[in-house]
Amino acid sequence: MRINEYNCLDEFVDEYNKGVEMPWQNSDGKRRYMGIEFTYKGVYYRMCREPGEDDEMPKLSNGKIGRYDVMICHWAMPDYKDDNFILIGWYSDLNDVLENCIIDGRKFKDVIMDDFTKIEGKD
Repeated sequence: MRINEYNCLDEFVDEYNKGVEMPWQNSDGKRRYMGIEFTYKGVYYRMCREPGEDDEMPKLSNGKIGRYDVMICHWAMPDYKDDNFILIGWYSDLNDVLENCIIDGRKFKDVIMDDFTKIEGKD
C-alpha cells in the first residue's frame, strides 16, 4: 500500500522549486514551501531551501552557491534543534538535489517518490 502523498515528481517540484520563506499560495492556486520533512526506511530527513543572502551561503566546489540542504534529523517538528542533525550536503538548486543528493544509495528524486516515503511536514 502506497503511503507517499506524491503521485508524480512534478507534484513535488511544483511545491518546492520556487521556495519562499513561508508557505504561500500563488496566483495559480498552488502552495509553495521552503522545506519538507519526510521519513524513509525509518530515518527522519529534512530538505530545505535556505533563505540566506549569497554571501551567507556556502560556496560549492563547482563555484555555485549552496541554496538547498539535505540532512538526517534527530528531531521532529516542532521540536527543532539547530545542532541535532547530520548534513548530507548542500546543493545549488532543486534539480541538483533531485539528481545529486544520494540517500541510502538512491537519488533523492527516487527516495521522495518511493511508495513508502512518508511526508511528515512542510514549511
